[in-house]
Amino acid sequence: MKRLFPVFLLVVVFLWLPLALTLRKGFSHEGLERLINNHDLLSSLNQSLVLALVSSLIATLMGTLTAFALPSFSRFWRKRFETLLLLPLLLPEIALGLALLVWFVKIGLNFGWGTLVMGHVGFCFTYATLIMKANIETLDRSLLDAARDLGASTSSVFRHALLPQLLPGLIASFATCFALSLDDFLISFFIKGMDQMTLPIKIFSMLHLKIGLEIYTLSLFLCGISIVGVLVSQLCFKRNRSALQL
Repeated sequence: MKRLFPVFLLVVVFLWLPLALTLRKGFSHEGLERLINNHDLLSSLNQSLVLALVSSLIATLMGTLTAFALPSFSRFWRKRFETLLLLPLLLPEIALGLALLVWFVKIGLNFGWGTLVMGHVGFCFTYATLIMKANIETLDRSLLDAARDLGASTSSVFRHALLPQLLPGLIASFATCFALSLDDFLISFFIKGMDQMTLPIKIFSMLHLKIGLEIYTLSLFLCGISIVGVLVSQLCFKRNRSALQL
């Protein structure tokens, strides 16, 4: 236990303490008022939330379908596809952003919401597939067979036997992709259009002047979203576990 104390101290000093100071500054009437009156910042927040929501839904759906399809591949092609899945995790984000920029220019796409969604889905797809692959590998196939033996329809098998087992993976995949998309700066910076301004890019442009109180309040708001998301996901996991045990 004593050996872990220096590590714990480093976490407190370099992570929790700065976060606590930032959140404390967010508790101010002036900061809230500035945030409400800063329409550009709120517009950027709205754009980032919509982008993250759409990208996460698409990436989770594509990742789930891919994870179901992987077992049907031959061993040779499955290993190579799984290796390709790891490349976005290993590549520096700036290299991935530049590659997308060059590719979109080469094929003649206009930069805008389309390129942003494709770029975010592209790097979130890997995380979604890996999460759902791990989830699908732990499925209890006997529940599906039992439901079919009892005469359940395909939709009933999916709703009562398959979906409850997939739900933890779907929530984890969506939450991971949502956080990655909302937080992304480099890829969005390279492939956004003139009319798009995501929240990280907007905050970066504001930091050239100073860190206003509205930034602290916004940080408090985003932390609140994260905490609520964790609580909701844990509640869903608990209910799902209880339902499967029954």
